[in-house]
Amino acid sequence: MFDHNRSVKRACDILFAGVGLLVLFPVLMIIAVLLFGSGFRNPLFLQKRVGFEGRIFVIFKFRTLRDRTCRPLSARGLRFAETLSSILRITGLDELPQFINVLRGDMSLVGPRPHSLADHHRFTKHIPDYTARLAIKPGMTGWAQIQGWRGPVCSTDHLKARIACDLEYIDRQTPLFDCAILIRTVALPFRTLARYRSQRQPHRAPQPCLGRDRRLV
Repeated sequence: MFDHNRSVKRACDILFAGVGLLVLFPVLMIIAVLLFGSGFRNPLFLQKRVGFEGRIFVIFKFRTLRDRTCRPLSARGLRFAETLSSILRITGLDELPQFINVLRGDMSLVGPRPHSLADHHRFTKHIPDYTARLAIKPGMTGWAQIQGWRGPVCSTDHLKARIACDLEYIDRQTPLFDCAILIRTVALPFRTLARYRSQRQPHRAPQPCLGRDRRLV
C-alpha cells in the first residue's frame, strides 16, 4: 500500500472507530449488563492474537462461550444465555469491543481477521503462503467475511478459501474498497442468518461451518 493510502486508512480507522464507540456506547453497556446477568462474571474476553507482521496483541471481545467461571443458572436462565450468545455471534455484535483495538493501532476496521496463537501456528503448517496475510493490520471485518468465510475454520478447503480472499484484499485494497466492505458488513448478519437456515442443504462448494459452536477466530 502506498504511504498516502496507509495514512488515509489510519485516519479513517481513528475517525470511524471513535465515532462508533461514542454512538454505540449505550449498546455496549446493554450487552455487557445482559451478559453479566446471564452468568458471565466478566463480559469481556481477552485473548492474544497474531497481527501485523506477526506481532502479538490482545484482542477484546464480548464473552459468549460459557466456562467454569460462569455463575450457575436455572434452566430458563441458561436458555436465555444461550440465545443471547448465539445472537451476538451471528450478528457479530460480540466483535464491537474491537473498536478499542482499532484506536490502539492493533487493528484496522477492514483487513484479514486475526487468529489465535495456536491457530496461527497450525494454519501456517497447512497453507504455504498463509503468513502473507500478515502484510497489513488485521481487521474487524474483511473481504473474506463478506464472502461468507467468517466464524470457525473446520476444513482445509475453508481455510484456503479464507486465505485466498485475504490475499485478494491485500492486492486490491483502497479506501473506496474499504468503504464498500464496511457498507456490506452492515447486511452481513442477515446473510449469515440465511446461510444458517440453509446449512443442512447439500452444497458442492466448501461452506462456512455455521452449524458448529463458533471458535474464537
